[in-house]
Amino acid sequence: MKLCNRKEYLFLLSLILISAELTGCATTDTALTPDSKTHQDNNKAVLQNIDPTPTPPKPSIISIPVVQTGRYSSIKPKPSRSQRELLQVLITVSIPDEIRNVGQAIRYLLKRSGYQLVQPQMHQTELIEFLNKPLPSVHRRIGPMTLKDALATLTAPAFILTDDPVRRFISYRLDDLYVGEMP
Repeated sequence: MKLCNRKEYLFLLSLILISAELTGCATTDTALTPDSKTHQDNNKAVLQNIDPTPTPPKPSIISIPVVQTGRYSSIKPKPSRSQRELLQVLITVSIPDEIRNVGQAIRYLLKRSGYQLVQPQMHQTELIEFLNKPLPSVHRRIGPMTLKDALATLTAPAFILTDDPVRRFISYRLDDLYVGEMP
């Protein structure tokens, strides 16, 4: 028996592989058995009994589109809470040394917020005096916290912060617990 040389061996091997691949991909038609024919007839009968009038489409839910911001991250394009509620923005602030009193610090915090401090009325002597008090050193570095909490921190616990989102004003009123406490 003669051994095949290398070229003949590779040729025969490639023929075997090709024929195996072709055989593996081939499909065969199967004859209909009596059971499968009955099954097909039942399906046709069911399809013929379907009501030809179309049903109205169900109302679709409007979905907010999603914007892909990275390969694995996406966001819904809508305003954040701090964009809708300006006093809910998170801040971390170092108040400069030029700012000397509480009123100036409040105005500094409100500088880029879109809000303004309502000037205290003449009868609010406690508030006028409080806003002119020196800013405590502990209040020179504020945050991270919301702007609303920072504004309340500067005057707490004696004064309560109130805001007017329509006019974008903030004001303070003396807490009832401290009425009459002044000497």
